[in-house]
Amino acid sequence: MGSDLSVRNANQSPLLMADALLRAGGGIAVSLLVAPATGDSSDAGQVGIDAPNFQLLSLSPAIFRKARATMQEGRPPLYELLISASSVQQQVSALQFTSADALFDSAAGVEINDGQFLIESRSVSESLGQVYLYRLLLRESHALLQSIP
Repeated sequence: MGSDLSVRNANQSPLLMADALLRAGGGIAVSLLVAPATGDSSDAGQVGIDAPNFQLLSLSPAIFRKARATMQEGRPPLYELLISASSVQQQVSALQFTSADALFDSAAGVEINDGQFLIESRSVSESLGQVYLYRLLLRESHALLQSIP
């Protein structure tokens, strides 16, 4: 039995398939909470009296579900968020970040159905070196509960 040693060209099919599967699985729109590019230049904003207003970056399609991790007493439940790499790439290029890692590192959290969550960890799924899906492990946040305009 031989193996295929031919050079394979990367194409958009894994990305398109991930988008289709996320939509078919009940894909929703979620928002990434990112600090604005320009800070609050007022005196109250400079000393931290005014809470920062976050930008809401829409990411869609996405699937949100409870994680299959084993539950430990006293620890809040974890959730899993699967996000299409195409929507992440759009936000990375729109905000002129160097990578998706830089985008997620700058995020204060994720807003899903009026609930706010902190990012515990993230991983990617890729095919032939092309990322097609981001997986975020989330936990509920009560610290981010503020009114967002």
